[in-house]
Amino acid sequence: MEMKYEFGYPAAKRIALIEELKEKTKETHSEEYMGKFRPLPVIEIRIEALIYRLENIRTINAQKEWLATNPEKPKDFFTAEPGAIEVQEVQHTLLKKIVTKDNLIKAFSVDKATGTSLKQKYPLIVSDEGVVVNGNCRLCAWRELYYNEPEKYPHFQTVRVAVLPDHDPKGMYDLEVNLQLAEPEKEDYVWHAIAADSKAKCEQGFDIDKIAKNRNMKTKELNTMIEAYEYAESYLESIGKKDEWSRVDKNYYAFKEIVLGRRSLNKPGEKELFSVISKSILSQPAKDGRLYDQIPKVVKNLDRISPKLKEVFDIDTNQEESDEISLLLGNDANENDSENAIIAAGIEKAENPELVVKTVVNVIETADEIEKEKKKNGFIFEQVCKAATILNNAAGNIDDRMSKEGISKQIESIKRSISVLENWIK
Repeated sequence: MEMKYEFGYPAAKRIALIEELKEKTKETHSEEYMGKFRPLPVIEIRIEALIYRLENIRTINAQKEWLATNPEKPKDFFTAEPGAIEVQEVQHTLLKKIVTKDNLIKAFSVDKATGTSLKQKYPLIVSDEGVVVNGNCRLCAWRELYYNEPEKYPHFQTVRVAVLPDHDPKGMYDLEVNLQLAEPEKEDYVWHAIAADSKAKCEQGFDIDKIAKNRNMKTKELNTMIEAYEYAESYLESIGKKDEWSRVDKNYYAFKEIVLGRRSLNKPGEKELFSVISKSILSQPAKDGRLYDQIPKVVKNLDRISPKLKEVFDIDTNQEESDEISLLLGNDANENDSENAIIAAGIEKAENPELVVKTVVNVIETADEIEKEKKKNGFIFEQVCKAATILNNAAGNIDDRMSKEGISKQIESIKRSISVLENWIK
């Protein structure tokens, strides 16, 4: 009984079939490949014959995540034998998540009103060995439709492909990047996939200016994205979710703001406190990015946030620095920066990110309110009235069952402020 293939014929059979079909075709499709526009022969081949290209940029981090969640599999699962049936099946599941999210399956499915579906417009691009260089997601979507309902999608039994003259790795990579920018049937790549690929290429000696240009990006912008990727990488590891990249698909803005914020801070203690606060913000659900919008404001208000966190978490900053904090701060640390580092260590040890975020947001909102109120002539009067109302409410609702913890510290702080105001109005 002949074996049934769905995710690629064996290599020898693929290559022989492609050569045979090339001899029979006269149709061509031109693409720039290896620096030249070339007329590539276009053939029609059965949908199950081709294999996915595992170096696909869109799945670079999806593969890492799959390995992280399948630790029993070897680390070279995707590279040792790319054409293996099991490997291709897994790659199909990874691509299926992408095409489902991008509504690509829906786009090619039958329209209930007309009873028809979209058909293939542009040929896939494949190597001379039948590896799909461009069009992996489309192929995945068509396979899902045809394999599940062949009688409904008979037009996807075969696909049209343009065949490259060889399978040069760099040539195929350049072609994928160039076509990604102009592909009419494909959504944008997720941010961390672009960053991961760009970082890998830099480490291989590729010029970052050229990488950025190929992606229609400025070099500074790409550098920021790579830094955001590196921070996201360390963040996932710190929360015990190493390489689970789908968790940060929509968090580029947050990581970008963290990178920009850290760049604007000069002292290591400040950087550490900002990082711990940012990590706490990332751990909390953010609707419409509103919570993430607070990240740039953390930098601006760090001098206000630091003492408040110290107070709320009751952190003793008079303690001797630990070896870890001394190593972090180096020789240039001053007393305030040392205190920031101790506060950072204290709130991280407390493991209460919700309270960190609540405290930080309260400080920022108060600071924003103060900035607004400062523009009014009656600013101080209005602030004192608000404080009086709040204190009267507190005094009028005393209940012995309520906690008294931390109240004495707050009262001392209030007394100091009253003393300043009394001296001011004399």
